Amino acid sequence: MTEAEVPQLHLSRDHIMAMTQLLNMLSQRLAEQRERRGRAAYSNAEHAARIADTQDNPVIRPMSDTERQQFTVDAGNPQVPQHGLSVATAPVGQEWGVRAVTPAGDAATVVCPNITEAARLADYLRAENNPAVVDELNELSEQIGHRVAAETTPGAAQSAGQHTPQDPAQVDLTKGGSLAERAENLPASLTATPEWERIEAQFADLTDRGVHPDALATGVQALDFDRARRPDALVRWSLENTERAWAAEHRSTDNGRGDSTAVTAEWATQLDPTSAVDRAAAAEAVGRYGPDVDATLAGAYPGLLTAAHDRRTMAAWADGGALSQQQRETVEALTAESTARTLRGDDVVGGLGGDHDIDREEAAVTQDGEAAEHRGRASEASSEMEHARDEKVGAQFTPTRSATAAAATARGSTARPSPSAAPFAQTRARGRGR
Repeated sequence: MTEAEVPQLHLSRDHIMAMTQLLNMLSQRLAEQRERRGRAAYSNAEHAARIADTQDNPVIRPMSDTERQQFTVDAGNPQVPQHGLSVATAPVGQEWGVRAVTPAGDAATVVCPNITEAARLADYLRAENNPAVVDELNELSEQIGHRVAAETTPGAAQSAGQHTPQDPAQVDLTKGGSLAERAENLPASLTATPEWERIEAQFADLTDRGVHPDALATGVQALDFDRARRPDALVRWSLENTERAWAAEHRSTDNGRGDSTAVTAEWATQLDPTSAVDRAAAAEAVGRYGPDVDATLAGAYPGLLTAAHDRRTMAAWADGGALSQQQRETVEALTAESTARTLRGDDVVGGLGGDHDIDREEAAVTQDGEAAEHRGRASEASSEMEHARDEKVGAQFTPTRSATAAAATARGSTARPSPSAAPFAQTRARGRGR
């Protein structure tokens, strides 16, 4: 047999397609299992980073006066409708603005992080065509603006809706000094950052509530920062976990937050999966009330826990920015429409641990699982890549009537809780009839 006659062993096209479909199914099931446990990632460090990405990048935010002036130039002056809503969209820098006007002349003008989120919101507003939605959107946008201002103000509380902690210098030092003093071997690159002031404020707040500083410091000291994408987020996540463990040990359901956690848990079960405003409110609650609430939110909006991380990574790819090794390996799998998963049902993958925290012994398994989840999603992301490139050059935006719009119309006069009953502000849900 000559060299030319040596048979070539390779997979057929059908086999490759079948394996791709299997990986897609496996990746979606892994993501579903992860989300059902309130996890944004399998590893603790990446989970904390993605939750922080969601908290730092709201789905909507208020539009500044300068942005509103430019938006008016691009979108035109508000058109007051005779009935229903008048909805307009236009770019706002690298983001997108959405404006809704009622027959009474009331308006809601907000900024979304990209064209995809703007399309989702504009499509929903047009489908609802109800002036009451404008009030909800304004209330939610205002609360998000207050929360962002509180977190970016030096010495502000760790999150809006929580009582302001005492100044760290005024905390009873017999219970412990600052976190930097108590936790040894913290990276200097972390304690020297502006984010550390926010961490110390959180530490002071928790000790003020009665959580023992030694317990908080011990949890932080045990963290592995070597592979942490956002060390500050990992520390905050550790402090919150310690607080929950302390509350459970002392049989406390308060933790200085009143009944907000219980209210939020109830509120989360009443969310409308077709509502873009509900989805924006749900994103505000992510990471603030524990993994059980996060799991409920992810059940209503699959992909919500990682949506902000996916948007930022896709934007970096579309702009030709430098990506980390992890981002290069998973960028094809990170889609702007991460909520479009449709496979639901029972698990086909065995449990990856019964607790919400992944033990170090499971690290290899969970990292492989996370990689499989991303690799499996890669084959169906090429169209989203092209969409990201179109977004980069500012493609003309004309939202279409989607299944979301059809579902909203079909609801008719069904009453549901208001999405602007933002849980992080401890506002109770209220009914809205149509």
